[in-house]
Amino acid sequence: MRCPVPVLVLLLLLAALVLPVSAADTNRIGYLSLDGVSIELQGPDARIEVDYALDPGMDMIILLFGKSDLQRKLEKALNFPSLRAGEVGLTHAVFTEIHAAENYGERAFWFPPHRFGITFPRVRVEAPGYSLSFTDARSIPRGFGYFGADS
Repeated sequence: MRCPVPVLVLLLLLAALVLPVSAADTNRIGYLSLDGVSIELQGPDARIEVDYALDPGMDMIILLFGKSDLQRKLEKALNFPSLRAGEVGLTHAVFTEIHAAENYGERAFWFPPHRFGITFPRVRVEAPGYSLSFTDARSIPRGFGYFGADS
């Protein structure tokens, strides 16, 4: 007796969601391998772009069942308290974090240290007049001040 295709697809999706993440792959969450994150600070807010790859076959499952699980995994990896999804694709997503930095008035801001939910192979943080890059980073270990436009 043959297994109907929808049942097989559902079983594959469930297997991808419940399989444990390998300890060696610290840049993975389930079927998602995260490549890099770029944080661009604009006043107190941040535009966050993340690049990733899906395990083979997962693109079809996501197209069939929607991107909500993918978005939740990305939010968990980024670990910001109030992310707003702008665009979530199959290899790239854009989020906004409102009030990512403290506003001290007179265009002065402080971006605090931040801990991600996973280890990113590449992290880039940009603010007016300031740029940081990290490799194999689980966090942005130190905060920094910058000047920008008030929002």
